[in-house]
Order: sequence, then structure tokens, then C-alpha cells
Amino acid sequence: MRTLILFIFFAFFPLQATAEEGRVSLEGSLALGVDACSFRGDDGPYEEVVIRFPAAQLAFETRGDSLFVARYVPRLELFDENGNSVKRIEGERVFSSAERIDDPEHFVYDIARFQVPAGYYHAVLEVKAVGNNRQGRAVFSIEAPEFKTGQLAFSDLFFVSEIDPSSQHFEAESFLKGGHVLLPSPEREVGGGAPLRFYVELYEIGRLAHSVRFQVRDRFGYVVFDHRREFPTYRGDAKFVEGIPLRGLSPGTYTLSVEARIGDQIARTQRDFRIAGSPVELSLTAQQQVLMEKILERFSTPEAAREYAKVDAGERAVFMYGHYFERVPLFAQAYIAPVAGLGNREMGMTMLRAIGLEETLKKRVDKTFGERLPEADTLAVRMARDMVDFVLKEDPRDPRALTARALIALESGALVEGERWVRKALDIAPDLPEARNALGIVGMGRGDWNGAVEKFQEAAYWTNAELARFLSGKGEGLEYLKAAVGRDSTHPFLHYMMGRVLERRGELAESAVAYRRQIAVDPLFARARFDFGRVLFKQGRIDSATVIWRDLMEARPDFRSLCMHPLLEAYLNIGETGKAHALIAEELRTLSDEARARVEDISLVAGQEEVAAYQRLEPEEQAQFVRAFWQKRDPTPATPGNERLVEHYRRVVYVLQNFSKDGRKWDRRGDVYIRYGEPAHVSKRSDIRFETDARVVRVKERLIAALSPEAKQEIIARIGRLRTSTRDVEIESELGEVVAVSDFESIDFEMNPNRVFFARQSDDVNTYVRGKELFGRDRPGMSERPMRGIPLYPVNGSEPWEYWIYPDVSGGIEVVFTALTPKGDFDFPDVSQGRKIARFNQRFWEDTRPEVVISRAVNAQPDRYVPVGKGVLDFHSASADFRGADDKSRLEVYYGVPVLDAIDDGGEEVVFERGIALFDSSWTPIYRRLEPMPVRVDVGGVEAGTLAIDELALQVLPGRYYLGLQINHPASGRRGGYTQELVVEDYAVAGLKISDIELAGRVQVDSLATDKGGVEVISLPSRTYKIGQPVVIYYEVYDLKIDDFGQTKYRVDYRITPREGKLSGVQVLRALGRLLGIEEKAVVTISYERTGTGSDEYNYLEIDPGESKPGRYEIAVAITDLNGEQTAEKTVIFFIGE
Repeated sequence: MRTLILFIFFAFFPLQATAEEGRVSLEGSLALGVDACSFRGDDGPYEEVVIRFPAAQLAFETRGDSLFVARYVPRLELFDENGNSVKRIEGERVFSSAERIDDPEHFVYDIARFQVPAGYYHAVLEVKAVGNNRQGRAVFSIEAPEFKTGQLAFSDLFFVSEIDPSSQHFEAESFLKGGHVLLPSPEREVGGGAPLRFYVELYEIGRLAHSVRFQVRDRFGYVVFDHRREFPTYRGDAKFVEGIPLRGLSPGTYTLSVEARIGDQIARTQRDFRIAGSPVELSLTAQQQVLMEKILERFSTPEAAREYAKVDAGERAVFMYGHYFERVPLFAQAYIAPVAGLGNREMGMTMLRAIGLEETLKKRVDKTFGERLPEADTLAVRMARDMVDFVLKEDPRDPRALTARALIALESGALVEGERWVRKALDIAPDLPEARNALGIVGMGRGDWNGAVEKFQEAAYWTNAELARFLSGKGEGLEYLKAAVGRDSTHPFLHYMMGRVLERRGELAESAVAYRRQIAVDPLFARARFDFGRVLFKQGRIDSATVIWRDLMEARPDFRSLCMHPLLEAYLNIGETGKAHALIAEELRTLSDEARARVEDISLVAGQEEVAAYQRLEPEEQAQFVRAFWQKRDPTPATPGNERLVEHYRRVVYVLQNFSKDGRKWDRRGDVYIRYGEPAHVSKRSDIRFETDARVVRVKERLIAALSPEAKQEIIARIGRLRTSTRDVEIESELGEVVAVSDFESIDFEMNPNRVFFARQSDDVNTYVRGKELFGRDRPGMSERPMRGIPLYPVNGSEPWEYWIYPDVSGGIEVVFTALTPKGDFDFPDVSQGRKIARFNQRFWEDTRPEVVISRAVNAQPDRYVPVGKGVLDFHSASADFRGADDKSRLEVYYGVPVLDAIDDGGEEVVFERGIALFDSSWTPIYRRLEPMPVRVDVGGVEAGTLAIDELALQVLPGRYYLGLQINHPASGRRGGYTQELVVEDYAVAGLKISDIELAGRVQVDSLATDKGGVEVISLPSRTYKIGQPVVIYYEVYDLKIDDFGQTKYRVDYRITPREGKLSGVQVLRALGRLLGIEEKAVVTISYERTGTGSDEYNYLEIDPGESKPGRYEIAVAITDLNGEQTAEKTVIFFIGE
């Protein structure tokens, strides 16, 4: 697969010939850029030819007051190897703008996409501007590849100038790749410190584990950038939207190469590109050239030395830098680069850790930033040191070698040694900037901030000077950091550091800008991308956060597990359950059978009876049981996704990341978290939190009240001294998403969209936290106040402990965990033993052991789930079945939605979404639908309790079903859902039958009604009538026997029985038939007799409940066929409210 292209007419640069390139004919007055790439689509392989040229070179016409329009005509023709024309694409194109364009960097982009058989082609492209004489012509070759099934293969590399541009003067969908709009860079030129951006696709992975390697090589073939990724087994194809930082590389031509491996299969693709800029004067003195040759002979191979000797003298510096940047980059940067004029070794994050600034960065930035500082590669340091020592043997007074030796010593944390070397360099060359910079680094390591700033200023290393001011903690630190970024806008990590500082200060918008700039500088800075998504999530821009995290986990397997948990949480928050399920399915494919079985184990959330029922089943029946288990718990049954199942997997992912050592098994906290989710309050030995949430406080006070004085005394004695903070704010945890705020009114760990990302996750950090002693050991006369923030079960204060409070589990519980070591697994604590007071309390502690607390809770409440979103929308529902068509039954479902709370200010219409799902007896969905339910409202006349009534009818076969109902209010984000079991009666069987009884608010004759005997029935799904409101029922009677005179005759007996309440003064308002009598005692009975001419009857009854009391009542309807001597009866429950 090769594509031959080159293409510019005015900004053409010569490329060193490679296997992909041949003759290119360039001519014309239009500054045209052209590129061509091969891809594989759903319909087979296709080619793309993209063009770009300055819009200012077109002839614009004015249309109206604010539109400028230009036209151009592209014409592309392909010829086969015999010179036959096989493809022609042409046509006039229109380019419009709201303003006149004079900027030469404002481009016109266009693309042609077409299919041709595999083979080699000669292409001629002409572009003519309409209205002036400008035109451009490119001649190039295309090799259309044959993508074979089962064979690992890449597309061509597509170079990118901009990703998701804010302004668009092009057809965005035409440039959509990998979920992003990618504008081409057909000239393949990068400048201005920008990263190299590109897109490539990988085919036929076959869901096998695979590796992908990205390399940039200089013109001598040396690797100056190398990045490798290992992907698990979850995908068939892959799309990469990538960027590579080019900082430190001099202008010139380079080759981008991408390689993929699966076992013995290897696929590669590569293309040349150019870093723009004026050529850098690089030269070595004759003495230096001899020295470099000796270095090659000593530390490389004789072949490398011979190759070096063949290189022109002016190219030897580049040769040496590339050669050793590939092998010993520290030596190349610390010594060769400054000698050759290629730059100097930068003070990176590795150096900051090495010189002892970890604690300083924890204070000035945040704790996690300091903890994540990378450590130096000791082998690389040793190799670089040996090489510089060799140089110093050749010339002990080489100041750059002495400075390099100092930098290498500092890279390993040897401050004294580094200072000794750099002072030697300064004795020889007092004004050497690199040496003064190194001495400034020594000053930073010693905490001599003023001295460090002075040396950096003397060396004109202004960015380092501002960084030193920031780390000193003096003055307005953030301003120093901003000044540092202003000095060096493409610095490799300062934008990220600023983003962390701003996020810690709560300045989220500014933090997002800083993270975005860091990503623009270095697209491979994955941590910046993750944190950028987190800040967007905090800002409520959840959709944008999901895009960031999904792209990151797709591109970077090392961040896959890190992104999984917040991404699932975000999908739940925005209702993208389908995407969450797809992500879960993808992740499950990467697990072993053992791990998958553990994740899918329903015993983690099921009750004891459910677990027993599951275990009694044969293996082939268990899958159906699991499907039913989760479907019953789906809070939105009318949508395909199951939010409860997604939440279960989210919890499992969270547990594996936070309560597991190996990513496969978790400690005791994981069992509780998976069952009950996020606790409302967490306090631990390393992060003591007082209870402040009202619900949590009530539970704590109840549990404290149950303790005897002796139990309290033992708890205090065992816990020992307590320390708490006076408000320290940190961004913490491995995820980099913990914002810990600790003081005497500390933040509870309540369930909210941000909480999941900002929970402290370190088990125990063994650090002293500023504060004051709350009480001493065994202090007599202690009050209940010291019981706050500590577990109400005796634990050793010297060992890691934590406790969780769930106010809404089994009436409110506290669960205590302990570990033997800071890095050990947490479990339930053992019963206190040994001391006299422990023996006194032993029976009490036996009964309140955490495992006993959990066991009782599981019996009462097997799991806990709080739907994600902006609240639950309660609604009323009811159902009734009637005889349908073609031996089916008609299942009617009624919805009643409260309207008042959903009315927008000034709105005359409320739009709900009404959903229904019907499952058969095995929980297989047979019908599912979600559709709008608009409701017209009179804003001034809507009373509390007013319901929007809707009805849906389904024709179904008789049998046992599970019915799921759902109502959404899109404007507020609230949702509600219910699932119930029902049996649809078979009305096709011969014999007298009565339908279900429908409770109604109103029944009236309607000549337009086609069902229900010509009456309109307004259902009452709430089944609740106000005091004094008539109670109305509707039902149908089937298969009455017709006598010899063609008539039916039957009696109806109504029986109203109070289940809760008292009947009084019941009267019939409307009914069909002849009243036989009404009797009111404890039970009211009403009898009617009716005759007719059809075997089916449609009846209703409307009664006045009179002075009946609020309560729960039952109406029974009994039909007696006086001709056929058969009876049938149905009942229904209704309520009379206040």
C-alpha cells in the first residue's frame, strides 16, 4: 500500500527519496496542496484526494450586504498503467464567507472520495479559480491497495492541520474521521512549535492482543521519537487520532512510521514530513569531530564510526545527536546538543524529583502531582555518566562536558556532586549559560530560591527563574507560574502544572484552558487529557467529558481502566445507557473467564433467597435467571439499556481500582461497596471526617445512644490519639481526582455526580495532619462529642481503619473495616479481647460485629440503588385486560403523571416521554417503545394533584408477562419507572367471562368511540378519589347465553368492602340495567338486572361514596348469566383520599 504524492506549487520543499515517492510534476499560479490516501470502508477500499489552497487567491463576488462568494473548478482524472482513463471527477464548487478574506493562512479545503480496483494509477489534478487566471496542476501516482480479509493492515497516514476547528468554511462531514473533524495538511509540514498531528486506521485486528509503535526518524534513519502501546483483546479495527510533540527537533525532513504487531503478523505504514523553519547552523570543530569519532568507536560500533566518517562535516552534528538520542538520550541532550548548537537539556519533572522538590510540589501544586513525579532511569544515567567521563578524560577542561556531568549528577539527585562539577565548569567558563543554569538548579535543590533565580537570570533561562519564584512560595505564586508559561508557551509540563493549581483553587474555567493548552503542546500528555475531562465534568459539561475519556481509553491502553469508572458514571448521568453497555461488553472481552465470572456474580447484590434459587437451577437455566434478576431492577424498562446493571459494573470497576491489589480480587470493602454503593459518609485513620449531613448525624446519634458507658470507654481507649486538619485542600489519589477538604465541619461523602470522582482512595498515607488533640487516652468523663469521626466499634488507633455510614440501608448502619498494615487488605475487625473492659463488653461487641451488621442488613435490604440523574419522577400506573381480536387479548395500560411540578414558567405545554416494555415469562422483550407525550396545560388553573392521563393498548396473546412502564421529563431530566408481573387472561375460551375492572374518572357516551360499546372512558391510574368525588368503574362481559327469543338476561351484583376505612351514605348515580336493590351495612351491595340482544355487554357504574371515610376499598363485580346459569367475578381496589 503506497500512495505517491507531492503537491505544492508555491511552498514546495524537496524530500529525500523514499520507497513511497516518485516523480511529481508541479506547475500553476494557485498555491495548491494535494495529498492522497487509501482507506478501507464498509463498502470496500477507497481513495481520498484532498486539496488545500489560500482562499485569498480566489475571486470573490459580493452577494447582499454580508456574503462573499467565490467559485473554483477542480478536475481529477486517473489513468491506469496503460494510459487509459479510468476515473474522472469534476464540477464547480462554491466557497462563501461572511467577511472578505485577505489572510493567506485562511484556506479552502476540499476532498474527493472514490473507489478503484487495486493497482497503480497515474493521477492528474487541475484546479481553476473562476473569475481570475489562477490555476494549479499536480501530477502524482496512487497505489490502491488490496486489503485482504484476516490480514493485519494499515491505511495510509493522513496528516492533519487542525482537529475539530471552531470555524468551518467547508463540509464538515466530509472530513469526519474517528469521531472528529480532521482538516488535512497536504503539504505535510509542521511549524511554530506545533505537534505533528495525523490519523491512521488499523484493520483486521480480530480482537487479539496487539501492539502499536509510533516512531519518528531523522534523515539518517535514527529514531528521535519512540512510543509503544500494548492493547488488550477487545476490538476488531482501530482508528488513531494522534499527535506527537516535536520540541527539540531542528527544522528538516523526518519520517513518521507506525507499526502494529499481532503474534507473527506485522503491518507498517510510513510517510515523510517536514519541520518548517530556517536551517540551524550546526557545526563541530575539527577537534570535536575527532572526539565524536572516538566516542562512536568506544560506545557504539566500528560500523557507526565508519558511517560517521562518510558524512559531510556539516551534517556530523545531526548524525551524532540522532545516533545517541536513539541510544542514550541523556548524553545526547546534556552534551552533544549544546556542543552542536541544538539546545540544552531541559529541567524536566524527573529532575524536579531528583533534586528533592517532591514535597515542595505537593505544597505548591498538589499532593498527587508531587507523588507522580517520575523517577530517573538509573541505567540511562549511568551510561550517560560513563560517556561524559570518557569525554573528560580526553579533555578535562571541556566546560560543556563538565556542565553535562553536573546535570547528569543532578538527574540522579547528587546535589553535592553536581555543584562540584558545575563550579569546575564556571571556573573555566564563568559566563557559560548552561553552567549558570545548572547552578540555579542546584540552588533550587538546596531551597536557595533567591540564589537560584539570580543564576537563572544570569543565564537568561527566564522560564526556570519564574518557576523557581513559584516554588519558593513567596508572593503571588500563580502569577509567577503564568509568567513562566508566558516565557515558554510550548513548555512540556508547565501548562499542566497550572491546570492543577487552578483546579485546586476551584477556578475550573481557567483550569480547563490550561489543560487544553497542555494537550495542544503535547497530545501524548495523557494525564492532562484525563484531568481535562474531569474539569469538564465538574463544570457540568458531561457530554464533552465523555468524548475526552472515550478517546483517551481507546488510544491509550494504559489509561483504559482509569477512564472506565468515570466514563460509566458520566454515561449514567447523561442517560447514554447504550454507550455504557457497549463499553461494558468491550471491557468484559478483555477479562479472563475467572475474572468475568466474578464480575457477573449476582450473589454480590442478591438476597439470600435469590441466591438459593439461583443455585438450585441447572446451569442451562441460570442465564435466564440472571437476565430476569437484572431486568427486574431496571429503573428505565422502556429503554434498551439497564441503568442498574451499568451501575453494578461501575461499582465493580471502582472496587477493582480502589480496593484491589491485583485488579482481580478485592478486599471486604469491595463486597459492601458493590452491594450498597457509595456511602453517605466515610471517615478513616488518615482522613478523619466529622459527621455533618443531617441523615448521617441521626444514624450516628442513634448508634451512640445504644452504647453503654463502658463501650464508649473502650472505643476511646483503643482508638488512641486523634488528629484532624484545619482545612487542607488537595487534589489526591491515583486517579488524580480527589479534592480532599478536611476541617471540623468537613465534607461528607454524599452521593452526587462529582462525589464518585472526588473520594479519597489511598488506604493510609501515614502522614501527620495539622490539627489539635481531641482527647487523651482513657480520659474519664468523656462526652459524646469525641465519638464523632471515629468508628463505634473498638479498633486499634495504630492500625489503618475506616468506617462507612449508610443512612438509607436497613434503617441506617455503620460498617467498620480495619487492616493490619497501611498497604494491607481491609476486613471486618476482630472482637476486642484481652483487657478487662474488653471482656466486660464482649457480649455486646459480639452482637454488633460489622459482619453481623452487614448480615442483618442483607436480610432486610439485599442491595441499594439510587437512580442517577436530576431526581425521580413519580407517576401512577394501572392496567386492565379485555378481549381483543383474533384470539388475542387487549392489554390497556394507563399512565397518570403529576403536571404541576413539570410546568415551565409561562409554558402552555409540558412534554413528557411515555415508555412501555413488555417481557415474556423468560424476561425476553417482546415490545418496547418510548414516545413523546405532550400535555396542554392552563398555567393558572392547574391544581396540586392534577394528572396528565394517557393510555396505550396492546394486542397480546394470553399468558404471563412482565410489564415495564416509564415516564421521562426531558426538560428537568427526571425519570421514573416501574416493573410488575401480570397475567393476561384468555378470553377466547368458551364460557361466561368478565374483563378486568377499569377504574375511571369519567365515563360518557361518545358516538365516535370504536371500542368499549360506544362510551369514552377516562381512566384513573392513581385509583384514588377525592372525598365526594364519584367512583366510576367500567368492565365488559363476554359470552352471555342467548335464549330462544334472541335475548340475554343476567344479574350484576356489586359488592363494596372496606379494607381500611368506613362506608357511609353510598348512592348509585349511574348504571345500566334495572336496580334490584341496594343494601348498606359494613359492606354495601348493589344489584341490577339487565337484558340485551348480544352475547357481549359493556357496562359501567358510577356511585357517590357519600360520607365514606378515607381509606382502602374493594369493589367486586359478580355476573350471573340467568340463561346459562354461569357466574363470573372480578375485583378491584380503590382509595378515597383526604
